Amino acid sequence: MKLKLIFAATALAAMVSCQKGETKIEVNLSDIPEGFIVEMGLSDDPIYRDSSNTTDRKFTIKCDTVTDNTLYYVLVQKDNYKFYSASMRIFVQDGYTATVTGSGVCPSMWTIDSKNPRQAFENKMMDPVKELYKQRDEIRLFSDTVTTEEGRQQNRDKTNALYDQIDDIKMATLQSLPVDKYMFEELCGKTGAINYYGADYKFFGQVEAMFNKLPDEYKNSKEGKALDYALHGKTPAVGDVVIDYDLYDIDGNVHHLADYRGKWTLLEFSTYYCGPCRLFSQAIKYLYNKGINSNMEIIDITLDTPEQFAQMVAEEKFVSPLYNDRDQKNGLFAINKISCYPTFYFVNPDGVIEDIVQGYDIGWVITCAKKAGAFAPEYKTEKGVAVVNNPDIKKMRGLWLESVELYKDSTVLNVSSVYYSINEGTTLRCNNGKTTCELISSSIGLNTFTDFNAGMMPCRLTFKPLPKGIKEFDFIEGDCPSCIRLEGIKLAE
Repeated sequence: MKLKLIFAATALAAMVSCQKGETKIEVNLSDIPEGFIVEMGLSDDPIYRDSSNTTDRKFTIKCDTVTDNTLYYVLVQKDNYKFYSASMRIFVQDGYTATVTGSGVCPSMWTIDSKNPRQAFENKMMDPVKELYKQRDEIRLFSDTVTTEEGRQQNRDKTNALYDQIDDIKMATLQSLPVDKYMFEELCGKTGAINYYGADYKFFGQVEAMFNKLPDEYKNSKEGKALDYALHGKTPAVGDVVIDYDLYDIDGNVHHLADYRGKWTLLEFSTYYCGPCRLFSQAIKYLYNKGINSNMEIIDITLDTPEQFAQMVAEEKFVSPLYNDRDQKNGLFAINKISCYPTFYFVNPDGVIEDIVQGYDIGWVITCAKKAGAFAPEYKTEKGVAVVNNPDIKKMRGLWLESVELYKDSTVLNVSSVYYSINEGTTLRCNNGKTTCELISSSIGLNTFTDFNAGMMPCRLTFKPLPKGIKEFDFIEGDCPSCIRLEGIKLAE
């Protein structure tokens, strides 16, 4: 009897094996207007683009060996993202064909059929909100026909209202599903939002209630512990001692933040795919060349896979300490509830956090460096020209003012930044704003953005001369929230 069961199991396995074949995705779409592109990709990388002008779009993509969570996407876009883009996720089962069928340019209304059980979960989450996503897509699809700011604001309000409805329905759907690894994965996807908003997060109570009902095997996993810490752990704040943990360099050696006690440090929590983080890596090279590391060490801590970390090391060629948080779910990123990249901690020699900032601002970095003792002011006269190197500034935002040169017929500011524009309306102001000195010229041109890849860019700005006897003035690009402003620039000791 036992032998017969073995033969039966073997025969069944052979039948299943025979049914399996190539792993692929078949796309069969109709009613796609001219000017729309259908794109297939793996994670964030496009692998096929159909830009034909035919109404029907049919193609097949062969997939390499995949895992349960290998994520493909199918995306439709109008005019190369100019006005409209929308996508759907596809989870492929190794050895089987997944199909994408539908009509029109709203992917939420297409049908995705796959043997992968993760896709079945995805479909359950999407089905109740398909029509809402379609409404969102239709707003975006015709956004190019809206020409007034009032109309654009109405579209934004409608879209935000739709997203609120979508979020509410998805949370209700998630609460109705049985606990399995897919439901758990979706729940853990709320960790970042809870880290960012704390108890003010819209679904904090629902997530906490669902977490409390999870079996211990889920709660005690890395992902479960990270969610638990997000819900119940203390968020580090200014005045706290910075938390230490194992960090790895490219050779696998372990390092600790405690190794830097006794010196000011600027910690940057980043990832390789964060644009502002990569901008700051360009600035670090310039700052180290200027000697900032004699007073303050800049430490970049990344949340990346070993492969991404190796790629970053090879491409960026860092001159400052660069470490990888390998234990992503329980490491420094989780412990510090990092939810925004980059996030900076300014830490004093005793290991106490002096300031926490989200987002990159070179002016704030220089303010920290000055507090650490770098870039002290220097006042001198060269060939009859008064020069102030690294002047004291009360408030800095947007760039680094390296020096001021006071001529009889002009005032010159030597500034540096990674990415900025110089607005024609930029002025110097003094006497409580009663006196203004207009911008005459800029060495990088007016209204010209510097290149992302150009590194830290010095720029020489020439203004009309400041009045005689002025000891303090402001540099004002404009009054917008993101405009460059340097307030309280001192010209005397």
